[in-house]
Amino acid sequence: MVKSFRMAALLCLGASVILSNASGVVAQSSESEALARDSFEEGLAFAQADRWPEALSAFRRSAALVARPSTSYNIANALYRLDRPVEALSELDEYDRMPEVEEDERARRRGDELRALLMGAVGKVQVTVTPAVARVFVDGLPSASEGRERLIIVNPGTHSILVTHEGYEPHRREIRVARGSEHAYSFELKPSASAVPPATTLTVTESTIAISGDSDGIAAPAKPVDDRTRFVKRPGFWVMIGVIAAAGIGAGVAVALSRKDEAPACGTTGDCATTQGLTVAF
Repeated sequence: MVKSFRMAALLCLGASVILSNASGVVAQSSESEALARDSFEEGLAFAQADRWPEALSAFRRSAALVARPSTSYNIANALYRLDRPVEALSELDEYDRMPEVEEDERARRRGDELRALLMGAVGKVQVTVTPAVARVFVDGLPSASEGRERLIIVNPGTHSILVTHEGYEPHRREIRVARGSEHAYSFELKPSASAVPPATTLTVTESTIAISGDSDGIAAPAKPVDDRTRFVKRPGFWVMIGVIAAAGIGAGVAVALSRKDEAPACGTTGDCATTQGLTVAF
């Protein structure tokens, strides 16, 4: 019976601890909700005063405490007003994934309207890269796009595009992108000096046939004079010389025919008009 009493006491003690912890969680949750609401209201006040940097900071503080669709939407809206549509699109993706938005047609429609404004505000840069496997960096960050033709979405402003590939000279270009503008650039990398093989020369003498480049050639030892004279008089010697000469001339012609400079089209297309501002909707 004593054991039963002790067991009951332990169960009661455990239940009280659980209730105490639950009360603490509820209290903490309520406090977070209150702080999140205060930051949200502060963000609204900054937005109505067109103080968008402060509004963005306040909305982000609210979202860090409690994630809500209205807060996420207003973060994307503030980023749009600050000419940062690329980041706003990422935030809007988070907004669309929220269960409350997926179940609310009005919320989805509001997100679609904002997305249309954001896509009209970004700068679209079409780049053509050669070789197609080259890496593209935008403002020091690697681009996720692949292939010879790539579309890069950037915020309005000045950007640096760097194209690199092992064994080739890197190509960097500074570009300025206006709101809603479209651009096209070509990047054709050239082999680096260290990747070009050294020139090879063909040397023919009476006694040896040696190939030499930057390193020492290996020549066959000279034969006695009498043997060399008899070899030169043989018809096969002159046939071999003719074959070597024809090969050299053919290689020169092939190189001459294959060399031509290709200058891919490079330039920009027209600029688009600035999109209309978005009215704050809460």
